[in-house]
Amino acid sequence: MGGTADIALIHGMEEAISCLAGGQPVYAVLQRNANVRNRPYFEGCLLGRVPAGTLVRVEAVFGQEQAIPFVSLDRSLGRIPIAAPGFDEDIQPLLEENCGACHSATVKQGELQVTEYEPLMAGGLNGLVVQPGVPEESTLWTQVWSGTMPLVGELGDDETALIYDWIMAGAPRQGTEPAPVAEMWLRLSGEDFTRAPNNCAQDGGTVPFVSAQLALPASCAAMPDAEEIAAYLPKVEPVNAAPPPATGDSANNADANDGTNAGDNAEAKPEENTQNSAAAAPPRGMAAGSVGIRVAPLNLSPPSESDPWLIPLGGLCAEQFLAEKLQDKHSITALTFAPDGRLFIALDHPASGNSEPYAFYDPYHASRSIAIWHSVSRDSYYEILRESSRVTGMAWHAGALYLNRAGEVGRIVDGGGYEPLAGGFAVAGHLFHANNGLVISDGWLYVSAGGVRDGYSDGIIVLHDGELPAETLATNVAAGGNPFAARIVRARLDRLIAERSIGVFQTAARGVRNPYGITVDPFGRIWFTDNGATNVHGDFNAGDEVDLLDPRTLSAAANAGDVNATPFYGFPLALGGVNKDWWTAPVLVLPNSAAPTGITWAYDTIFFANYGRDPGLFRMANAGGRIIAERIMHNWPVQAVTTAPDGAVWIGTGRGMLFRLVPGCGG
Repeated sequence: MGGTADIALIHGMEEAISCLAGGQPVYAVLQRNANVRNRPYFEGCLLGRVPAGTLVRVEAVFGQEQAIPFVSLDRSLGRIPIAAPGFDEDIQPLLEENCGACHSATVKQGELQVTEYEPLMAGGLNGLVVQPGVPEESTLWTQVWSGTMPLVGELGDDETALIYDWIMAGAPRQGTEPAPVAEMWLRLSGEDFTRAPNNCAQDGGTVPFVSAQLALPASCAAMPDAEEIAAYLPKVEPVNAAPPPATGDSANNADANDGTNAGDNAEAKPEENTQNSAAAAPPRGMAAGSVGIRVAPLNLSPPSESDPWLIPLGGLCAEQFLAEKLQDKHSITALTFAPDGRLFIALDHPASGNSEPYAFYDPYHASRSIAIWHSVSRDSYYEILRESSRVTGMAWHAGALYLNRAGEVGRIVDGGGYEPLAGGFAVAGHLFHANNGLVISDGWLYVSAGGVRDGYSDGIIVLHDGELPAETLATNVAAGGNPFAARIVRARLDRLIAERSIGVFQTAARGVRNPYGITVDPFGRIWFTDNGATNVHGDFNAGDEVDLLDPRTLSAAANAGDVNATPFYGFPLALGGVNKDWWTAPVLVLPNSAAPTGITWAYDTIFFANYGRDPGLFRMANAGGRIIAERIMHNWPVQAVTTAPDGAVWIGTGRGMLFRLVPGCGG
């Protein structure tokens, strides 16, 4: 490493900012594939991309959505303090020492006192001396900067800069901590990235920015060579042994590469929608033969924002019902049928339109109820269980409606009232979706028990020497320590009815975060959707997926209640690219932030919904031995999916739209 003595190697953003403040550029290595924006925030226009491992020249550091940098080689841009100094901590000691002889409480020349906050901000005989946010119009700064004050002694450059930063920050009484790296953006030189077709010049310019959390500062002033980089920087290992869940550039192009916490309802981009090709399972994924789906693809195009809205594709017909009662008045959160054709509809506050104050945060609300409507005679609509907590799953069995509510499982025997059966499932904040769906099969009641974290924000979970502690940690974080969360749990139905305790539940499967929908196929197998992490870079599998659990394959130990003997699915170990014998591959890997919801078996295949990326209803198919999914209906947000006794697919949306889908329409 012969050139090291000529290179000023740096560590962290603090040293990078000091380098730039000294008038020298910083060279940094991108640790992840990164999108380049034309403004310092995640919704800026996409200028292009920088691959992981690229050495870039950094010329300025900005805060999130700030027009003025913290520091820049271009001094004409000005600067704002990276941390706001406070009067009490920073400015008062400086003024007491240097200005107290003339402007203290005892000696107030010009009626100006600068040794206490309120008198300083009140000014003196000549008016205000501090204009918060505008140092150039503040007498305190102009007098100090020109050297006119103090009369005795002299302030150093650091001290005058501190006064400038304090006024620029708004002259606060108390200071603030430095901006976190996650809120910093690096302005690059104009040639350090691959440009993408865009209209960014019409959207505010073409100055390139990347998120600072994706870059590791390497050197100050001089560009390190490859040998120096290799010796100094951590090695950038492949982060996923399986290929990313999208083909071509789409996995690297997704906005998840920015490191954003976009939430589960992420923006869909037409040029990046590759769900059809993304549907192939990774190595060790379940083959189409083992899954048992034989239906052929409909040969639909990948999902796009240009897809027709609410119009099904692939020869399916849609008919809407109860629009006058439900649309834009309610949100449909769950659906299920009784054998006689009665449709049970779980209702909530609508997901669009004017929101009632605190509706989402109030566990019991007038907008929450269950409606019963006879889908055959198409009459006799009425509501039951009014003023309920949020209902996220329903199943009809042996003359009773079983419910998943906020933290509770219960039932309504036909013609009777509500009976709680088990409470204590994890519930978080306004979401109330932690116990999600439920299904009854072969004498067991299964619950797709979600976690208490709506977005997994504690970083990537990795194995420790290939062992399980990291899995345990991740599960506990997602579950909040609740043993009945972030997993599939089940209870013998007869025991649950007799004992009415959450203690009769046992783990059936681990390694999920928020398994929203759950259904059973004609073979007794349990299918479920998992809504994975939200802040995961595009080269990771975030755990958005469709999974399959066959209870017949559970070991004797798992059936006896040994949680460590139960199968483990894709979140969060899939994030580290593991490929262990005990890891159960998903049937279908979805794009990050797809946020799958309801799921049902119909017409010899699986139908499921997304409410995040590529929102709408999808249908699985066997494409030459691999499973793919094709979007057959563009809609948002589809929350509930079920199958009627006659085999038709019914979907309910957050806008109160209720549809029946059957095959038979022209292409």
